[in-house]
Amino acid sequence: DSSSTTVAGIGFVHASPGTGALDFIVDNQKVNAKDFTYTNDLGYFGAYPGTRLFGVVKKDSTRYLTTQNVTLRSGLFYSAFVIDVLPAPKILLVEDDLKAPETDKAKVRFINLSPGSTPFDLEVSNTDPAALTASYLLATNKAFKEVIPFASINPSISYNFSLKETGSTATIATLSNVKIEKGKIYTIWAKGLKSATDSTKLSLGIITNK
Repeated sequence: DSSSTTVAGIGFVHASPGTGALDFIVDNQKVNAKDFTYTNDLGYFGAYPGTRLFGVVKKDSTRYLTTQNVTLRSGLFYSAFVIDVLPAPKILLVEDDLKAPETDKAKVRFINLSPGSTPFDLEVSNTDPAALTASYLLATNKAFKEVIPFASINPSISYNFSLKETGSTATIATLSNVKIEKGKIYTIWAKGLKSATDSTKLSLGIITNK
């Protein structure tokens, strides 16, 4: 009885710098109705559990740039990131823990999606005197494609996230005055290329998972 099947949730994110608009294909069906361009987050779609074929093509093309068989479990949520650069982008599937944060808290995680990068640390600080003001490292020594589990964080209107190469004190990218709301779940991600100076340069982004 298909009506009793619990679906899985899949979020799609374009994290391939320098790659133009794409179509994301699941089992030979395009899932994005709108343009899917660099840094776009399509939000969550429902998918049947089991083994699915994920693929990525250039917009309106039928030739796969990459494919991957993935196994989805019912009731779970995932993010599928299109990563790396042409001519060989890849698909990185990570599980999203969307269980509610602790009372009066939020949840945040970090993922390094900067191709060819050295490992990164992510420092968190806060300029809101009512919140936790001490800076601390949310993530340490995270190589390309590595992700940390969601961690509990106090809500605040003015978080600053600073990206550093592991072993260095120099900040190489920032995300400033970020509002983190109670009960919500976020992913901070390193994107882009250290060698670039245009819109694909190394930077930090934030996705609201829930």
